[in-house]
Amino acid sequence: MNLPPVELLVSVRNCDEIAAALSGGCDLLDFKEPENGALGMVSSATLQTIEAYCENQQIKVPLSMALGELVEWQERQEIPPIPRAMRYLKLGPSQIQGIADWNARWQDVTSRIETARQKRYEWIAVAYADWEQANSISPAEVLTAAIENHCAGLLIDTFNKQGTGLLDLLSGRMLGDIIDQAHRVELKVALAGSIRFSDLESLAALQPDIIGIRGAACAGNRRTDPIQESAVRRFREQLDRQFVCRHSG
Repeated sequence: MNLPPVELLVSVRNCDEIAAALSGGCDLLDFKEPENGALGMVSSATLQTIEAYCENQQIKVPLSMALGELVEWQERQEIPPIPRAMRYLKLGPSQIQGIADWNARWQDVTSRIETARQKRYEWIAVAYADWEQANSISPAEVLTAAIENHCAGLLIDTFNKQGTGLLDLLSGRMLGDIIDQAHRVELKVALAGSIRFSDLESLAALQPDIIGIRGAACAGNRRTDPIQESAVRRFREQLDRQFVCRHSG
């Protein structure tokens, strides 16, 4: 069986990191500010520079960005200047445990953003592997909502960025079940969260569509340090090696 190749998403925090991510071999370019949390949104000033950069450079890979946590939008009225080239958007689900109408709030925020920007986006549902620590809901519940909301994909990530990895929190069997359910309804799945080289063989067996990295693309695996082209390339090579070996075996 010929399986589609896994794609590599690299999260960058500003325009200075774009070239290194692209040259290293990323397939999707994501924008987030690691100092602002798991799905921290970059500043409005940075978004404006991204807009200008995209106008002057031909970036051929799809672009995505994090919009922070859903609960942060309860007080936020101003819609950020989302660059026109942005295709995918995502909101974090921390602190929604016990909020009965969280899904209605998510729909309201996404609608406000699309109305203000006069554009339809492809929304990525987010589930935290450490969902209890994040005071969130389980990945299975997020998947159900993603299907209901006609999301373009599901991202399973970690909320706490202190080094605990995705596979330290969720078993391969649990991840595999979620991926299988998502694929049955043609929902793409991205996996992220302190993913190490040693995780790739196990992750390849689960057949995710996308692997997302930030720390592994940075100097010394520190997510707040700059992106390094060599680090992205090393990860890309390991990713391709493990997934090709697994899928051809």
